[in-house]
Amino acid sequence: MFLLAIAGLLTGCQSQPGEIKARKALRADFSGNWEMDYSLNDSVEAKLDAYFYRMRRSLSRQADGRQFETGRAVPINPGTAQTVLAMAQFVEKISRVQVMEIEQTYTDIRVDREGTFSLNCHFPTQGLEQTNNPFATEVCGWDGHQLVFQLRLPEGLLVQQRFSLSSGGDQINVATTMISDRAPEPFTLNRSYSRFDKRNRGFTCEQTVQKGKVCTLSSEPEDLPPAPDAPKPMIMNAD
Repeated sequence: MFLLAIAGLLTGCQSQPGEIKARKALRADFSGNWEMDYSLNDSVEAKLDAYFYRMRRSLSRQADGRQFETGRAVPINPGTAQTVLAMAQFVEKISRVQVMEIEQTYTDIRVDREGTFSLNCHFPTQGLEQTNNPFATEVCGWDGHQLVFQLRLPEGLLVQQRFSLSSGGDQINVATTMISDRAPEPFTLNRSYSRFDKRNRGFTCEQTVQKGKVCTLSSEPEDLPPAPDAPKPMIMNAD
């Protein structure tokens, strides 16, 4: 269903977006429990404003800059504008994940994301794993210290998520990007996550349109014993 939803979002694309330029795997340790830090997230509205500003400036340069310099609005093709809005809406929708639980070993990772499907990857020797199916090509693995999940569709659409760990190990940035040959450039939203102790978590928070951030008391016990089959902590070895 996820693949079909993306395929139906934007149609008529022909060209292929660029490949991942994978570097040597530096394997950061993302294991643990993470919750969204709304204060560090990108604003969808601000990103769209900046996107359309760049589009108008580019169009102005193509017209010798006369319209931009006089302050008059440069018209944007309605079809292109609609494509960009659809990209922004889709990226915002798939990046709403509020809580993640990540289990990781030297060769595998599983990202359980609250309210949606999990992301899984087995790390091959060269850092990237590619699988093909009738709908798309999926690529995952290491691009340096970043963990990358990429979905490439035959129509020329690409959805990519890049996980980056802060130097202190207490913050994850997830950059979700969508590329279409019907848009002048990719659209990216950054979401930030802070590490938390699941056993001591007393509140569950949710960002709502009408009331902003709403928190409720969690019903989970505060002192949960470790699961008997819980994975051992990851040992980071150099390649």
